[in-house]
Amino acid sequence: MDKLRYVSLHTAGAAVFIFVLNFLVLGTSLQTALIWAIGFGAMAFVLARQHTRG
Repeated sequence: MDKLRYVSLHTAGAAVFIFVLNFLVLGTSLQTALIWAIGFGAMAFVLARQHTRG
């Protein structure tokens, strides 16, 4: 359960950070900010998943 929580928080944190950075700071469109957030969230998920397996 602890590993699942770590992976989930890492994924959500990365996605929210990139969304805020793109949408609020850089002023990109909502669609672009969501695409970047989903992409970075997926990459964060993969990295966190690899980290918890090892």
